[in-house]
Order: sequence, then C-alpha cells, then structure tokens
Amino acid sequence: MSQSNTKEYIMSVANDLGYGSVKANIDGEDIKFPSVVSAERPQDIAAPIEFDTDADRDEYMKNFLNTMDVSVSSNAVKVAGRFLVGNAAVNSGLNLRQFDVNDYTGKSETDLAVILTLSLIAGKRVKEAYAKGEDLKETLKAKVNMATALPISEGKKNNAKDNYRQRYMDSTHTVTFHNFKDPITVSIEFNNVYVALEGETAQMLISSDYDGLSDKIKADFDKNYPDMKDEVAVNDLIESRNVLGIDIGEGTTDIVAIINGKANPAASTSLPQGYGNVLQEAVRVLQDQQMNFEERSQLQSFLNEKVSPLRRARQDKVRNVVYEQLEPLADNIINAVSQTMRTAKDTELVFVYGGGSIPMEDESNLREKLSTKLKSFSGGYDVPVVWIDKEYAQLLNELGLQLIANALK
Repeated sequence: MSQSNTKEYIMSVANDLGYGSVKANIDGEDIKFPSVVSAERPQDIAAPIEFDTDADRDEYMKNFLNTMDVSVSSNAVKVAGRFLVGNAAVNSGLNLRQFDVNDYTGKSETDLAVILTLSLIAGKRVKEAYAKGEDLKETLKAKVNMATALPISEGKKNNAKDNYRQRYMDSTHTVTFHNFKDPITVSIEFNNVYVALEGETAQMLISSDYDGLSDKIKADFDKNYPDMKDEVAVNDLIESRNVLGIDIGEGTTDIVAIINGKANPAASTSLPQGYGNVLQEAVRVLQDQQMNFEERSQLQSFLNEKVSPLRRARQDKVRNVVYEQLEPLADNIINAVSQTMRTAKDTELVFVYGGGSIPMEDESNLREKLSTKLKSFSGGYDVPVVWIDKEYAQLLNELGLQLIANALK
C-alpha cells in the first residue's frame, strides 16, 4: 500500500556541477553522471518502460538516475522540451547538448546548469520515494538546502553568484519524468542555496585533514622532495596559510590563491580552458585519422570504457592522441600561474587537483614546468608542487561542498 506524500521532505545537496560531469552528494548518496542532455523529438520518444517482475522494477529504480527522461517547468529555464539527462543521453545515440568550453558564457547563465541540477534533485527524490513506498501518482515535494560553486572568473563578476542563487530561490520548479505510462511529478523549492567559488571548497577540504587524503598528500611530497621529507610534517602541508590551488577541470582551470589563510579572489584567476579543450582538439585529430568520434563526451566515454582485447589497440591509440594535446594546456596553465604569483608573492606550496590533473600528472611536463616557473618568484628556492592522488583529485570540490551543505541544515 502506498504512503501519502504529506510529510515535508528536506534534502541536503552538495552539487559540484562541472563542465564534464555532475558530481554530487544528496543525503549521503554519492552521485556522478555526465553533464549532458539530449533533446527528444517526437520520433525519438521511446515507449514507456514496462516490467515483467517486481524484481525488474526494483532494479530499474535503483538505477533511476541513469535513465532520466524529463521535462522541466521553471521560471529559471527558458528552453522548453523533453530531455534525456546524463547517462541516458549518452546511451541514446542522440545529439548531445553540453557546456561550451570555448565561449565566454558563464555556467550560471545557461539553462543546462539548471536542467541538470533540477533533474539530479528530482531523480533522487523519486528514487527515495519508491524505496519508501510513497505514492508516485501524487506530486512528490522536496525542500532543498544546496551548496554549489562557480568558476572563480565567473564568480568574481558583479552579482554572478547572487544571480545564480536567485535562479533557484525565486520560484518553485517542477520536473516531470516520462519514463513510465503515468508520469511522475516532483515539485522543488529551495530553502537555502550557497554559491562558493571552485577551488576554495577544495582547499577547505585539504585543510580539514580529511580521512586518507592527508596521507596521500604527504606521500606525494616525500616522493618528490626526499631532502625535505623528514623535516616537513603532514600538518605543515595541510595547514599552510600561503598556498596556490590549481584545479584543472573540464572547461576551466581555477587558480586559487590562499594568502594568510584566506582565499583571495582578487589574486585568484580562472583560465577559460581545461581538459575538455584537450579532448576537443583530440576529436579533430582523430577525425583526420578516420576515427569515428563526433564530440568530446563520446571520446571521454570511450577512454573510460573497459574494452575487450579486440578494441584495446584502438583505445591505446586514441589515448596517445589525447596525451599529445596536453602540452599546450600545460603552457597556458603556467602563464596563468605566473599572473597569479605576481600578487600571491609569499606562496610556499602548490596543490594540483581536478579531473584534468589525473592524466596530466604522468602524461605531461606540467609538474616540471611549474617547479621551474615558481623558482623565478622565490629567488631560485623550491616551491613544492603536490599532486592530489587520483582517488580524491576529482572529488575535492564536492567533498568541500558537503561540509558547507551540512552547515546549511
């Protein structure tokens, strides 16, 4: 028997909405899916899903966030239509809409950011309602406390953070799921939205002595600076008050200056390039080599795929083409760091993280280039460069946002 949906349902959301993927935690569940949607034309719309057994239905609902078929009604969204979201879009074979890593439109100004965020929250609400036996024929309601972030260059613009916050706060949003014969409707209201700057939240997590992360930081330092490993303790690293954080994302690289223990937006900067630009350039090269890749999300999916031996040589070739495009990005990061260092004069330590840092650690000369450039601001002395381990590199902002979201409860 279904339960009535009269009880107020409050959700706590840490939403690291990246150019490449959505990385979030909602009420303790970690969620990740590609930052893409596909618009459905009438001929693209599939028949509603049906189930042979209750076990099939249960399994489908556990995986519901990978099957989202939505329409959104909200004053914050101008574009109308019906969309497959995230992995459902990738698996559909339809044209993908993704963040443009080349133009200068801010993430906060796009409808895509809001559609992805509302779909994420509504999908989680449906998943939980099903698990608790709520009546899915009634409108599901959610009150939301959310922490999210913008790139530094965008967040520093006049009113950008507040305008983005108000897109969520100023109206009630309705998301309708069309997966089934009977649509499921979710009504979302935001109690509170905190908009941080990307990179600042990562530094917050580093200094919090997060479980396991501190040991990885010390291990990277000891490996690369063996002459100092006995005199520099882990607390010296995570509690440093004058730090640069280099967050290499999909569409931007944020360089965060922590001066005297506080983030300094005036000294911090964003490079409007990231790993997505590398993938985009690789797509052009691969097309010239008669390899069938149309856009970067498809390429990224292929690189992450566990392939059979029949396709392993092809995947290795594709990966090598991507790595060949890394050095121009590394050079541009060095130029941006140089600009920041003119203001952040007393930097004693640099952390490198973000999804783009993972391939760049071993497949580019970024560490060596950083070390050389930093010496030109320190009289020739080493400014240690610490790479955040790949286990945490892409999650620092999300985990930092969780700290903020917990404080909003």
